Amino acid sequence: MKKILITPIILFALSLVSCKKYLEVQPFDSVSDENTIFDKSSAESAVRGAYRSLASNNYGSAFQTTILLSGGDVKSLNNAQTDLNTINYDLRSDIAFLSTFWLNGYNTINRTNHIIEKVPLITDANLTAALRDQLLGEAYFIRALSYFDLGRLFGNVQIFLAPTKQVADKFGVKQSSQSQVYDQVIADLNKAESLLPATIVRNRARKLTATALRARVYLYQKKYAEAEADANTVLANPNYKLVKPFALAAGTPESVLELSYSVDAVNPGYALWNTSNRALEPKAVIHNLLNDPTVGGGRKILSVANAAGQFIGGIFPTNTAANYVIRTAELYLVRAEARAQKSTPDLTGAVSDLNEVRVRSGLTAIASVSNKEDVLLLIENERRVEFALEPVRWFDLVRTGRAATVLNATNPAKYIFPIPASEILADPSLVQNPGY
Repeated sequence: MKKILITPIILFALSLVSCKKYLEVQPFDSVSDENTIFDKSSAESAVRGAYRSLASNNYGSAFQTTILLSGGDVKSLNNAQTDLNTINYDLRSDIAFLSTFWLNGYNTINRTNHIIEKVPLITDANLTAALRDQLLGEAYFIRALSYFDLGRLFGNVQIFLAPTKQVADKFGVKQSSQSQVYDQVIADLNKAESLLPATIVRNRARKLTATALRARVYLYQKKYAEAEADANTVLANPNYKLVKPFALAAGTPESVLELSYSVDAVNPGYALWNTSNRALEPKAVIHNLLNDPTVGGGRKILSVANAAGQFIGGIFPTNTAANYVIRTAELYLVRAEARAQKSTPDLTGAVSDLNEVRVRSGLTAIASVSNKEDVLLLIENERRVEFALEPVRWFDLVRTGRAATVLNATNPAKYIFPIPASEILADPSLVQNPGY
């Protein structure tokens, strides 16, 4: 009897540890907790910390690995059981990386909530109104991006719009539906767009960065006219354009938002592709598509064969290479899909946008296509090659309803991931997603 009584006590203690871990917002390369946002310098530091959390945690190697393996064009070289679960679309709620995704997303959100609460209260004369708006706009943007990723990963998640300061703040908050989460993302992006300056910065959010992400979210919501309008706004700016020949986008007009790294904070995705113990390799099917001059064109640099005949992914050539969150090519392909899908389809415009990406990549333009389904398949195939080594294809096939046909992922319940078991243990008010 003693052992039976002790076990739930231990589990409860572990749950409190999990909660504490959720609440801790440890600085990575700068201080950013609620106690230190009190002047211009600390506010700027807090925002830098939120970006660092986004770059090193939210978009860390586990996230990239899971979504790339789910998309079917990349294979695992380590044959871990969790990789097999991912490939077979058979995730379990106790798999550790799910807790990592959950905690990373909410820790970044908690950073932004502290910024949103504290920055308006700062009385430092050095913090100008323009800079205050910028920092707040960046916080709203980072929160929007974090909730967008949580929503498309887990579907029904909790929304926290104020800082989590004690354990009680987290417990009992009802989950919102995926559609409600996306609505919150749009609201945050609208706020960010209103606050951010119109300057062009490629590794931090600005007005058109918010507009670009909103175009993507509208596509997920199937609000095609709105997605087209936002893509129009971004692409009308000459600072965002396709550059020929194809090259990695860092620092170029092809980059809308990139995450930066340094020797002190390296790109976590680099080791996935480049070290002797690399974890990922492009499959032959995507390698061959990229190296087909009629399909991949200049994008062949993304997958090269070494002397041993192994395929090496070229997305991150160095450990300080940028990670791409939004690229100009995506805006063209978002607009192409939106034009094809809107209530009065514009197939000519859709094909024109598709050809912009193809010609930039050294391919011949496609002649006019009169069938909507044919145009959509062309766009799907172009996105497959354009974002071959970026965590995109799984989400694309899920949102378009094509995962069953293309990937043989026939159980719709598995299109979103299970709520981590550790989180449900810590907060019994959380409801597990159906099918898990």
